[in-house]
Amino acid sequence: MKKYNVAVAGALGLVGTTMTQILEEYDFPVDELRLLEAKNMVGAPVKFKDKIYLTQEACEEAFEGMDIVLFATNDEISKDLVPRAVKKGAIAIDNSRTFRQVPDVPLVIPEVNGDDLNWHPGIVANPNCTTAACIIADKVLYNLSPIKRIVASSYQSTSGGAVRGMMELKKQAMDGASGFPITPPQIFNYQIAYNLIPFIDKFGDQGYTLEEWKMVNETRKILHDDKIAITCTCIRVPTLVCHAVSLNVETERKVTADEFREACRKQSGLKVVDDIEKLEFPQPVKVAGGNDTHIGRIREDISNPNTLNFFVVSDNVRKGAAQNAVQIAQELVKRGLVDEWKKKHQ
Repeated sequence: MKKYNVAVAGALGLVGTTMTQILEEYDFPVDELRLLEAKNMVGAPVKFKDKIYLTQEACEEAFEGMDIVLFATNDEISKDLVPRAVKKGAIAIDNSRTFRQVPDVPLVIPEVNGDDLNWHPGIVANPNCTTAACIIADKVLYNLSPIKRIVASSYQSTSGGAVRGMMELKKQAMDGASGFPITPPQIFNYQIAYNLIPFIDKFGDQGYTLEEWKMVNETRKILHDDKIAITCTCIRVPTLVCHAVSLNVETERKVTADEFREACRKQSGLKVVDDIEKLEFPQPVKVAGGNDTHIGRIREDISNPNTLNFFVVSDNVRKGAAQNAVQIAQELVKRGLVDEWKKKHQ
């Protein structure tokens, strides 16, 4: 099997370390691996396939000879370094929001719109973790009947605030359990332990947060349908890993709960967990660390014809970020697009 030179930018962060783990877990055909970080983090040891690698500085020279670069970096760094990686002949798979709404950059979940990779300009955008949690199930339903409207409420874990967000929850929970004053929040706007925060990210137009607008715009782009009416409320909840979303979806024709459930069972990347008798439904503690999105509580909306309710849970660090990026890389290799891109830039 042909092997490829792969770099991970932002390699020491929560998503970056998970990307490296999944490259190994998926036995991705890596020839040379470069783990890139900020200048002050150069030389940190990282284990990959029983070998220790030292982080290198993330700069244009570091992309020389790379075939694929996975970016687990913030918007500012991605905006600067992604074009530099492409200039050096690599395909950049970016996890930031920077390129998601650029018209000629595909926004991809391989199980849903892998064909969009065929027109990539050297950059592929990874969707937001909440969109990723919903979109496979949305696509299954869309294939049964075009979607008219989506009402979504997300319940997003503290890992959305990276390791520091998770540590803030743990510290505050320990404070409360021990009877001490709760440590004031630093990562989130308010105390997260024993609490819900009914907004995520900054506020944008019409009282919606940027996180909510991501769900609207990204869903439409991935499904290639700007006519879908979408409204969303994003909530930060005191869980460590996994984002959950409650969805109410109206379709053009009536799709029964049983029809949708059976279609979900046939879809790769989805696991139906929907047993009323055994009280088995998707839960973050059951999904964390796994690769599949779990779906359950599938039922017909008794208040509105042609509408289904369902509940999905996805590991936001894996499928919502790192895992999906590696899956994109796998699909690019499978389609011969990495070799094709390399030939154009030799």
